[in-house]
Amino acid sequence: MNPLLLILGVLGVGIGGYLCYSGWQTRATRNLIESTETTDVLQLTPGPVEVVGESEAADGGLFPAPFTDDEVVAASWEIEEWEESGKHSSWRTEGSGSYATEFYLDDGTDRVLVRPEGATLEFDPAGRWEREIGVDEPLPAPIQEFLAMDSTPGGPSEAFIKALDFGQQVGDRRYTQNTIAAGEQVYVLGTATRVGAQSFGANDFELVASADDGHRDAERFIVSNRSESELIDAQSSSARWRLVGGVLVTLLGLGLLAAGVVA
Repeated sequence: MNPLLLILGVLGVGIGGYLCYSGWQTRATRNLIESTETTDVLQLTPGPVEVVGESEAADGGLFPAPFTDDEVVAASWEIEEWEESGKHSSWRTEGSGSYATEFYLDDGTDRVLVRPEGATLEFDPAGRWEREIGVDEPLPAPIQEFLAMDSTPGGPSEAFIKALDFGQQVGDRRYTQNTIAAGEQVYVLGTATRVGAQSFGANDFELVASADDGHRDAERFIVSNRSESELIDAQSSSARWRLVGGVLVTLLGLGLLAAGVVA
């Protein structure tokens, strides 16, 4: 019996099982998006709904984007720093996150308030913003303001011997953001409810993750500036490689377990 092979086999089966489960969940999300019909905001009823329309600022206003002067309803960000250790060098993630604020969605028939707390944010990769800034370069004002926040990384570290750095230097940073701006076409899959609504009348519904109103909640809460067809294609691709990879890794793990037992 070989303990090392047994440990590797258990890890393989565990990782493979996780990938299969993740792939199944992703496939279920894809099927849900495809099977849910788009509803006009004017025709909303309590329960799971899918709506598509233009995002508009709510009474609370918009958020500043992490690294640019844009104002947005949702954003994700990542800060990476270049590090070197001996012969190895790579980008290390210093911090990442996402945030969103409530906004109106107007589809031409009416508008509805979207409260994105708890939503999965799916950003259009075409709008991805990325910039590398050297350790000695001045930071744009929006990035300085973002870094000054308590929950974000501080200033970059510098190379131990700067004169030995060529090309990318230790402390260089890469800033990446994805955003959903006001005025963009937005897809929302969520739960329509009147519970807790701030107003009643033409736009008395709100879209939330779940509602204790006696009606069925949506299985997923998704906010995206990608089209429905793009979301379906992305979910299909992700589910496919997760399921295939999970099966292969599980089989490898089982093989290692068998080899560990007979060794």
